[in-house]
Amino acid sequence: MIKIKTTVSDCYDQAREALKVGDLDKARDLADFGIVKVADARNEGMDIDDTLDDVRIGLWLERFWYFLENNNLLLGQDEEFEFPNH
Repeated sequence: MIKIKTTVSDCYDQAREALKVGDLDKARDLADFGIVKVADARNEGMDIDDTLDDVRIGLWLERFWYFLENNNLLLGQDEEFEFPNH
């Protein structure tokens, strides 16, 4: 079995391509996967100012979140949530 390593850049580029062709679920999944890859790097001790694929980790997080928000890909964003008053 060949294991292909996907970089954070790959996730972002592929998410943008999926969005371009109208595959919203795939675009969301790839953006989420990119966020997971960044979270893994943070769990391994990397700081928000460290770089992955020559881009600061903090900037990757911004890119992925803006991508999801600006393209209405956040799950549950149109739902109403009830919070108990204490």
